[in-house]
Amino acid sequence: MTPGQSLLQVEDLSVDFAVPGGPWGVKNVVHAVRDVSFALAPGETLGIVGESGCGKSTLGRAVLHLIRPSAGRVLWEGRDLGIAGRREQRLLRREMTIIFQDPLACLDPRMTVGALVGEPLDIFEPGLSRQDRCRRIASVLARVGLPDDAIDRYPHQFSGGQCQRIGIARALILKPKMIVCDEAVSALDVSIQAQIVALLGDLSRDTGVALLFISHNLAVVRQISHRIMVLYLGKVMEIAPRHALYDTPRHPYTQALLSAVPVPDPDIERRRVRIPLTGELPSARHPPGGCVFHTRCPHVQDRCRTESPALSEVDAGHIVACHRWKEIGAFERLRPM
Repeated sequence: MTPGQSLLQVEDLSVDFAVPGGPWGVKNVVHAVRDVSFALAPGETLGIVGESGCGKSTLGRAVLHLIRPSAGRVLWEGRDLGIAGRREQRLLRREMTIIFQDPLACLDPRMTVGALVGEPLDIFEPGLSRQDRCRRIASVLARVGLPDDAIDRYPHQFSGGQCQRIGIARALILKPKMIVCDEAVSALDVSIQAQIVALLGDLSRDTGVALLFISHNLAVVRQISHRIMVLYLGKVMEIAPRHALYDTPRHPYTQALLSAVPVPDPDIERRRVRIPLTGELPSARHPPGGCVFHTRCPHVQDRCRTESPALSEVDAGHIVACHRWKEIGAFERLRPM
């Protein structure tokens, strides 16, 4: 990889799913992700936020080619994953991995923690000696904060937060360059969430691993991300550096999401301006024409119903897909989160 080159480059990525249910056996199409583009630098953390059903997890899986994209390209260090052979894709698996939402569901209850964490070594480094294998496993378990005796125990003997640490250790064992964190803390208690987010942040800083951090919790995403991408109905609404997005959000959807995040000070919370979203999230089978957000946007105009907005650069690194971002201006909050 040449200096300054992105680790990951996603270009106009789309993912469609064919589902039965139409008349005379005709299959409907769910447009899960549409024309998403972004880049990820080594060591960077990109937060991906949005409501449930907006395509966050599908995007993360498509980036790893666990789901084959319907259109667009995913470039890994300049190599197109779509045209890579099976052997090359398999070799690249050690450089990119994923942490799932439910820590228990992704751990085989019949295997010890040592076997679970060491399984990637068995696949990618079969020639590793038993002593070196045990040393690697013990080292990564200690790095994620698990006790020494964890290696011989089973997943059901651990708490939810500890099981997620096991998943993180499994993801780290091959020293990857990128980890997709797919709602990695949403199933955990608030206090445990903070611990896992701090752990992921420390690991990224210490090892240089890049993170795609997928979450619907804007407060959590702020703690760990360098940049944040907001998705709605499979499309990008806004991408910006962390401070720019939270201090001066430009898209009405981003502003509505931020206005819904509670502030712990009750006096400030009572005085805050709310931006309620009316109506329900449209179906991804039949998305609205024009701007996909126009059915719920408080600033909608006729143009929004017929013309899809292009991504416009508001400032350096801050882009937004809205026809009226100049008129709407930044949403002023009483106090940052």
